[in-house]
Amino acid sequence: MPLLDEHEKKRTGLKGQNRIAEFRRIVGELTTQLSKEKKVVGIVLSGGVVRGFVDKFSDLDVTVFLDKKDDNLCRSIRNLSSRMTKPHSADLDLMIHYLGDLRKWKMNEGALRWEYANAKIILDTRGEIKEILEEKLRPPKDFWIRRIVAYSEYIRWYCCPSEEGTGTIAESWIERGDIASAHYCLDYSVELLLRLLFAMNQQFVPAPKWRLFYSSSLKWTPKDYDRLIQEAMITKSLSLREFNRRLRAIRRIWHQIATKIQEETGLTSKTISKYYVERILQQKIGV
Repeated sequence: MPLLDEHEKKRTGLKGQNRIAEFRRIVGELTTQLSKEKKVVGIVLSGGVVRGFVDKFSDLDVTVFLDKKDDNLCRSIRNLSSRMTKPHSADLDLMIHYLGDLRKWKMNEGALRWEYANAKIILDTRGEIKEILEEKLRPPKDFWIRRIVAYSEYIRWYCCPSEEGTGTIAESWIERGDIASAHYCLDYSVELLLRLLFAMNQQFVPAPKWRLFYSSSLKWTPKDYDRLIQEAMITKSLSLREFNRRLRAIRRIWHQIATKIQEETGLTSKTISKYYVERILQQKIGV
């Protein structure tokens, strides 16, 4: 297989041997065969084959939907899929569900929700798959703002206080004499920053293995984001000097995010805390 050309490298941000053409041929053949079965009402692709890049580490992620339960057909589909992918040494991740089950699914903010938000429907005989997924993936009115508030509040507790001189969880471990725990709190703060960035861009959070990668391609990121996030992640030693260096990088990212939050939502540090207590914890703050 040819290596990615320069255009594809720029588009995907990934290097290596791309097997996308091979995987798409398998999908085409599989769809042709499965579409002959009247009980097969939908086929949905996810993962690398939708992203446009698959390599030796990738699975072929296919979900097949049946109109009703049929164990014999399920076995037949699995056998057919295995026969088609085995000659290509392609690892198949095949899921078979019933349409009734899809209607009952309660998708949360985890990888499942992100996966289906970025999936591609290639067969939908009744148009129901698209309709159901759109309904399942439609967030409530305050979905994004609640996440922005919650992650912002956690970031402030862990390492980015709203007022100078206020202690943080990460810094408390310095005084307690446990530098490893202090650095771990910074690691968790990086995770909170990533989740916050996806919420600000109204994007579901990807699976952990893709979270950092996709954060760089979000519509809005802080200035000098790639360098700063790497600076925040690097740990040359579990020392106080390294802790302070990482902390500065995290706070530079957070400062830009906090400014953006105020510009777009009007929320300040005080109103974020008020929103968190009253609407998320559902406690009333006395005037």
